[in-house]
Amino acid sequence: MKRKTLLILFLIAGSFNVFGQNIEIIGGLNHNVFHDYNNSEDHFVSTYKPGLGFCAGIRLDSVKVDWMNMSFALQFDQINGELKARNGGLGYGHHTNAKINKSIISLGIFPLNFSIFRRIDLNIGLEISGLINESITGTVSGWSMGGSNWSSDINEKYSRYCSLICVGLKGRIACDIPVTNTIYIAPQYSYYHGLTKEFDEFPEETRSMRHYFCIGIKKRIK
Repeated sequence: MKRKTLLILFLIAGSFNVFGQNIEIIGGLNHNVFHDYNNSEDHFVSTYKPGLGFCAGIRLDSVKVDWMNMSFALQFDQINGELKARNGGLGYGHHTNAKINKSIISLGIFPLNFSIFRRIDLNIGLEISGLINESITGTVSGWSMGGSNWSSDINEKYSRYCSLICVGLKGRIACDIPVTNTIYIAPQYSYYHGLTKEFDEFPEETRSMRHYFCIGIKKRIK
C-alpha cells in the first residue's frame, strides 16, 4: 500500500514538471454560510449562523489538455457553521439545532481561465469535495398530537449527518505580485456556491456558500 501511494505521489510530482506552467501553494481563511431555498414552505423555518474556518492547498495553472488551458486545485478545508430548523404540520413538529464542524478534501477543475494585464488571474470552474471528518453538536426534538415529546442528542440520532460528496461552482481572482523572475506572491479571493445538499438529514436541502481570503506563493516552472 505504501509503495502504491509513493508511486502515485511520484507520478503526480512528475506531471507537475511535464505539464504545469505554474505551481502554487495556498493558505488562508474561509467564511462559510449555510442556506436553503425552502423558506416558501409554510411550516418550514430555518436560521443559519456563518462560521470561520481555514484552508490550505496546491494549484496547477496553465495545464494544456488538448486545445484547452486548464487549472486544477487540490485543497483541504475546515468548515464551521450553525443551524436551527423546524418543520411540521397539523399534529406534529420536528426541530434540529446543530453546530457543524467538518473537514473536507476537494478537487477543483477550472476550464475557464483568463489573464488580465498578465497580473490578474480569473478562474471559473467546478469543485468536487469529499467528507473527511465531522464534529456535530446539538439536539433533535419533536412532538406529535396524542404522543409524547421527545429529544435526542444529534450524534445518538444519526450515525453521520453531513453528505459524503458535495459539488459546487467556484470562481477565483488573484493578483500576481513578482518577488523574483519566477516567484510570485498572489493574494486572492474565491467564491464557492454549492449545487448539492450539505446534509443527509434534516434540513436536507441546505446548501453552502463560502468566501475564501487566501495568500498563494506561485512558482513558474516553464
